[in-house]
Amino acid sequence: MRDCARCGNELEPYFDSTCEPPVAWLCQACGSVSLEADLRSLSPSARGELAALQAFISAPPRRDRGGRTAVVGLDRARARAQAMLEGTREIPVDVERIAAQHGYPVRERALPGRERGTIAREGDLTVIVVNRERFGRAGAERRWVIAEELGHAVLEHSTLVASGEPGHRLAVPEPRRRAEEREAKRFAAEILMPEEKVRGRFAELAPRIYQTMGLRQRQAEMDEVVAALARMFAVTATAMRVRLEELDLIP
Repeated sequence: MRDCARCGNELEPYFDSTCEPPVAWLCQACGSVSLEADLRSLSPSARGELAALQAFISAPPRRDRGGRTAVVGLDRARARAQAMLEGTREIPVDVERIAAQHGYPVRERALPGRERGTIAREGDLTVIVVNRERFGRAGAERRWVIAEELGHAVLEHSTLVASGEPGHRLAVPEPRRRAEEREAKRFAAEILMPEEKVRGRFAELAPRIYQTMGLRQRQAEMDEVVAALARMFAVTATAMRVRLEELDLIP
């Protein structure tokens, strides 16, 4: 990943083709776009989507109910997750309990296709629905789905529309959908793997990595540390590795 030269926030890559390197990097924080290729060399559809993405991330900042500028983007997701974790000490985090405490109880239902989870209305309640055909009632992936859907709900994303028809999601413009998905994932990572606690546990285990001799042995120890942390936080090893990379704890 790259950081924005203007504001220092993490950039999002944009691809014209899945088999080619990024053709542009976008910053949600300051709305800048850095091109890696001549704009004229991009496909017409890519130019159009890139323009739409730039317009979306450059839109005027939202205001909260008090008229103050709201914290937006990934920083907003992180801040919201940290606020909801206040007073929580146990690891792994009981994300289902937190969701219920904030008014979003979890339900298991059959969902169409390979859909993992969604947000739905149940009488006067807004509920998080997890696909029971995929996860049952336990497991690291189920916890991630709950956390991500909770992020969509508390961040008031476009997918949560109380006036929509039952079981129907209104179409969300692609640039907004991509931004909201990334924001929900950042929320999920912070609430399931709080930065402070991950750094603390990693500091306890890291010495075993650097005490080993040889690249292969060091890599094996790193894999063991990632697996151990994943068990502690009840997430997948892949999610934990990505989190450690985001926090610059492992290369």
